Amino acid sequence: MTCISCMMQACSKEDGTTPSNNTGNNNNNNNNNNNSNSGSNVILTVNLNSQLLAINDFVLDKGVVVVRTASGNVATSFVAFSSACPHAGATINFVKSSSTFNCSAHGSNFSIDGSVTNGPASSALQKKTVEIDGTNLNVK
Repeated sequence: MTCISCMMQACSKEDGTTPSNNTGNNNNNNNNNNNSNSGSNVILTVNLNSQLLAINDFVLDKGVVVVRTASGNVATSFVAFSSACPHAGATINFVKSSSTFNCSAHGSNFSIDGSVTNGPASSALQKKTVEIDGTNLNVK
């Protein structure tokens, strides 16, 4: 039991760089949520004029994490996943310095495409659909 406790403490020390580096500022709770996508199961809307401006900027909100992976406001410039770790449901964080996702609860790591790089998780992050509508990014 002592070793497990030590491992969890070591993992949590590495995670201090994630949520506070959210340059998207997470202030999109009600911004532009009344667009033409009513009835289309939009989970989250992000205003691309004010958020996700640079590569590796991210937003973690409403159970979703969205990351800009390339320039240009096209759907392929972004990835979006459920922020729940598939192992035990803890919230995952995006680590800008390595462009990876990390679960601080049990140490699982995921690549930018959502695949597992280190367990205990045995399945990939749940991918979400990204659509661009003008200057808004919608996650479904």
